[in-house]
Amino acid sequence: MARTPIIRRRREAIAAGTISIALAAAGVLAATPAAALEGLVGIQTTLRIAGDIELTDIRYDLSDDSGHIEPGDNSEVGPAGPATTTTWSAASETQSVQGSATARIVDFGTVTEFWVVADAHTSGGGTTYGSSCRIYRGDPAAGGTELDQSQDSPYWCNSTHQGMLPGPDPRYAYDETFEVSSLDWATVRGAISPQGSVSLHDGALESPTTRFITDGRWYPADPAEQLPFLTIAPGATLDWAAFRRNGESTENASGYFSYRIYDGGVPTRFWVSGMASNWRGVEFNWDYTCQIFDGDPSQGALAVTASPYTCDMTTTEVSGRGDYRVDFAIKTAPIQTLEPLEARDLMSAGCGDAADACYFVPATNDALVEPGKPLGPPYANDGEDDAEYQFSYASGRSITNTVNVSVSAEANVLDLFKVAIKVAYGWEKTDETEKKWIATMIVPAHEEGWFEFAPAYRKISGDFLFETGGTWYRVTGTFTVPDDTTPGTLTSHTRALSDEVEAEPPVTPTPASPAQTPQPTATPAAASGVLAATGSSVDPSAAAWLAGIAVLAGAALLLTRLARRGRRTTG
Repeated sequence: MARTPIIRRRREAIAAGTISIALAAAGVLAATPAAALEGLVGIQTTLRIAGDIELTDIRYDLSDDSGHIEPGDNSEVGPAGPATTTTWSAASETQSVQGSATARIVDFGTVTEFWVVADAHTSGGGTTYGSSCRIYRGDPAAGGTELDQSQDSPYWCNSTHQGMLPGPDPRYAYDETFEVSSLDWATVRGAISPQGSVSLHDGALESPTTRFITDGRWYPADPAEQLPFLTIAPGATLDWAAFRRNGESTENASGYFSYRIYDGGVPTRFWVSGMASNWRGVEFNWDYTCQIFDGDPSQGALAVTASPYTCDMTTTEVSGRGDYRVDFAIKTAPIQTLEPLEARDLMSAGCGDAADACYFVPATNDALVEPGKPLGPPYANDGEDDAEYQFSYASGRSITNTVNVSVSAEANVLDLFKVAIKVAYGWEKTDETEKKWIATMIVPAHEEGWFEFAPAYRKISGDFLFETGGTWYRVTGTFTVPDDTTPGTLTSHTRALSDEVEAEPPVTPTPASPAQTPQPTATPAAASGVLAATGSSVDPSAAAWLAGIAVLAGAALLLTRLARRGRRTTG
């Protein structure tokens, strides 16, 4: 029996990575039974969507009004994973019948501009049969353009003739199956997983390929919608996939990423950056890398050969060499923990030079305000009038630490610490010079007054991570540093003179040295109360209140007093 050739594209040219689903004729062909087509010219057709694409806006057409077309079940699931299947049957009492289905392609949940048209026909009273399946850019009914599937189309439609349906007159009922899939010449997948105490932030993801999928959806072009992919929590995984297809970018299937490393929720100075790529030439070629950078690689930071963090990579062939995956595991390097006394000699060797692989990773940053201490003895006013009391003092705060290192390594350790906390917390004032201040208060008659000062510090703890002799070590240290937002709290106090307290003679003012010119005198205070650094009783615009005051060796308080007493009234 002569029959026209089935019109279909051959799939020999498809890359080994093409996603396809095996056909299951039984259970799929659930449209009009063969018995209903007896005595008619008829076809029964199945259109399957393989992989991660679906159909929408489906419509059916019949070329001969004398026949009928019946849509079938659209809920079929293929044996290799989710797939959308639509079936339909067409029959006519004439010598021929042609039926078709037109549908828009949905790819990873995104409605695309591509459409598929699948049709089947029989003629000559059922003696000849043919079929075709075409891909369009745009709706075919609205002027869409048919694409050359071997050159211009990112999707492929293949038809497979299944044969005649069983029945008393099988010549007149034919069965055809079409399958639509993404035409993936090469595929690369990545999985980014921070582990342990590590999390990833401030990320960047990109790919030169059009079909770039992150966590099962197209990577959004809107920066606001990209935010969920730019942070990865400890133990979580971000999956991505890039596909090289016809009619799109000619670049390899590849993906790139960059993230800042956080340790224990605290930002570090380190970043991780990696990539994976796959392309098809004479054979498939893989390429992948992952490195730790001391700083943001997009700003010119360099990769480091030794760091307290690692990026381990493993590869898997998902479906032949045309589809493979790289897992990137970012975690802390194997580290031995030491007590400060144990670490002394090792840390001096691993942190004694600026070129050493030695880093400080801050973990906590807590406010620390020490109890106020009197600034010298009280001033007693035994006169009958209020007295203005001026107190000249100098404030100094030092940086102290619990890390036990030799003198030769101390300066470098301090520099590492300063850089790390500046990166993590934005702390700037690492050096202070001694400044003289003048505080003023009013002491009522028959009372004594004095000032108390509580300097403000930050207590920062964290780990020094250093390498020596091929082994990484950790030692936890605590630093007390000046709070760079405020020097502290100055308070004034008064109380009644007891009968036993003798009035002090006024103190002759001590001139300030040129290097320690006093700042503007503070506003006179109330008789008793708090003079906070940002309060009205002490001038907040004075530059020295805002500039921190830290000296590594500690600082003394320089004390002088100025008093103006009222004249005692006698009878």
